[in-house]
Order: sequence, then C-alpha cells, then structure tokens
Amino acid sequence: MTALDVASIVTIPYAPFSQTEYENRIDQARRLMKQYAFDALLVTSEHNLRYFVGEISATPHATTRPRFLLIPSFGEIVAILPTGLAEFYEQTTWVKNYRTWPGPNPKDEGVSTLAKALAELLPGHAKIGTELGTESRLGFPVGDFLRVVDAIKPRAFADASDPIFSPLRMIKSPSEIERIRTVCRIVSEAFDTLPARLRRHMTEREACRIFELECFTRGVDKTTRISSVSGRGGYTRPYGVPTDKVLSDGDLLFIDAGCLFNYYWSDFNRNFAFGAPDPHTQDAHQLVWDATEAGIAAVKPGIPICDVWTAMSDVLNCASNRGKLTSIGRMGHSVGLWMPELPSVQADDRTILKAGMIINIEPSTIYPSYFDGSPKLMLHEEVVVVTEADAQLLTSRAARTIPVVAN
Repeated sequence: MTALDVASIVTIPYAPFSQTEYENRIDQARRLMKQYAFDALLVTSEHNLRYFVGEISATPHATTRPRFLLIPSFGEIVAILPTGLAEFYEQTTWVKNYRTWPGPNPKDEGVSTLAKALAELLPGHAKIGTELGTESRLGFPVGDFLRVVDAIKPRAFADASDPIFSPLRMIKSPSEIERIRTVCRIVSEAFDTLPARLRRHMTEREACRIFELECFTRGVDKTTRISSVSGRGGYTRPYGVPTDKVLSDGDLLFIDAGCLFNYYWSDFNRNFAFGAPDPHTQDAHQLVWDATEAGIAAVKPGIPICDVWTAMSDVLNCASNRGKLTSIGRMGHSVGLWMPELPSVQADDRTILKAGMIINIEPSTIYPSYFDGSPKLMLHEEVVVVTEADAQLLTSRAARTIPVVAN
C-alpha cells in the first residue's frame, strides 16, 4: 500500500463507554428483574454481551467457545467462559469474577461449568431470565441449553427478551446515539458520491464494491450486509446479493447498507437510475419520499409507534398512487447493536416512543412497470432518533428525485 493510499483512509477514534454506563445498564436490568420477579439473568448472545460487558471479540456468531454472563438480582456478576476467553475478558472488560472450563470441548462445551455455577449461586427455585423471546437467539446450542435446563432443576428458565433485554436496549444512551450517528453519516456520504462514480454497463457487484470502498475509506469498520437488486423499470424485492447482472439504461439499482462502526449498525437504502428514470419509477420514488417525510414528521415522544405507520399509510393510499401499499409487514424498525431491533413500525404495535429511541422510517409501495405493467417495488429508508420534542435525522435526507447515473 502506498503512502497516498494510507493517507486516504480515515480511521475514526473510538470513544469507549464509561464503566458508569455499564453499571447503569446493570442497575436498570435489576430494576426490571425485580418488577418481573427474576432472580437472575443469563446473558448468552453476542449483542447482549456487548451491551452489558463491552466485549470486543472479533469472532461474531461463534459456534464454539460460548460465553455466559450471570447477572444475579444482587451481588457480583459472574462471567462463565472457556479459559482463553477468560484472559481476554480480564484484559478488556470490567468484569472481575470468572468461572472457566478448558474449551473447546464439544462433549461438554461449558454445560457442566454453567450448571454448577447456577446451582451454587442461585436459590433452589430461582427464575432465570434468558434470550427466549421475540427476535432473540441463544448464544449456544439448543441441545446444550436443554441439558442445562435438566441439570439445574427445580430452578427454571423464562423469557427475559420481551420484559428486559428489548426494553433496555430500545432506549439508547447519548454515547450509543453518537455511534449510530457516526455510521449513518459515513454511509450517507458514501451514497452521495455514487452517482458520479457509477457507470452504465458495470455490474451490480462492481457498483456495490465501489460503494463499500467508499464506506471503508471514510471510516466504517465492516460492510456486513450490503443488499442490492436491480431491474428495468424497477425491482421486485428488497433482498438480494449483488450479482454480475449488467446495469443498462432504464434500470433502477437498489442498495441497502448494513454497515458497522464500533459494533453499532446503520441500515438504510438509496435508489439509483441508470439513464433518465421512467415516469412510473420517478412517481413511485416521489411517493415513498413523501411517505417518509410524513413518517419523520409523525415521530414524537409519547405517541404509539403505530401512529407513525398510519401517517405513512395515509400517503401511500392516496388517490394519485398508481400502485398500492406493500404487504412486507412493517414500515420500519429500530437499530443499534443488532439489526433490526424492536420496536416495529406496524399498524398494531402500540410501543410508546421515548426520547433516545432509534427509528428507521421505511415505507414502500408496489407500482406497475412503465414498460410491461408487471409489479415493481419502491422502498425508501431514513434513520431518526427520537428527541424530547420530535425526530432528528441521523442520515442525510435523500433527494426527492432519483439520482441519475448519466455516464
């Protein structure tokens, strides 16, 4: 790598969370534990471990060497880890108490050590909360979990995702918001460069590689999930891996960017027209832009999130819409250490918006292709944070008209 290459790469310093912030998270968890009669929490998933401990392991979604954090209703928290990871925790986290086993050990990957710790540290009829509920995952095999369930009876596990983990993580601290703000700013800047850098007759993969390079050089850590699809007169779905399809006049390119900065996610998309967009595509884009504007304006603390859905739905169901509201299921969600996070922007979600929540505003419509009348999808997304008064954009607001690749 040349000196010029090094100089062109931006590395943004990390601002670590204070120990006080981690202690506040434990205190808040314990208040909810008391409210819902939990004797302890067993934390196993990558994102929840990062939330409570600040773990910075570079191995996401590990299938060996699981990690466990026991948060009792009072007293010291305990990390239960394979030996090598225990040393890592000692050097990089604020946790002081450990129990270990010599992993990896497929025949007993922490099961005996975890069961023994739970039996020794918790009362006989303890109710232990863990990640069993909505949009959650355990951080170790289900078979091993069931072995622990049998070994610690009459102690029992119960879902803590819905009553504890999700409500806690819905409200972001100022430090968390700053990380999300940073990654959204970087990705917005990368998107803004694309119309001048893309060319007709390049492939979806080439276009996305240019975009990812822009993100990297501007400071993101990973471009973990880049979805992209394209089609003449529009695309038909919001999910897809970029392919070697050649982009030509009349095509619309959709790029949805899930990028990470200091383990916090961005998630929003942009659309790019190759050559002048046809009237149906341009009208559909302006419609979902207007719906996004209505959704942003609707975001206020104290209202149910379904009101945001209604504000967007009213725009999408207007008489001038050639198409119809989509049946994707929701028009937004939250984002943070995971993507997506709750709550969902749905007609039946009554979650009350509070200051510190991150909301992805994501309306979409299905419209007829200008060329053959086949159904096409148009989706638009911005990210906001709920303030004490309204919503503040974390992304750079997209133009109401589709950016055009003219070269």
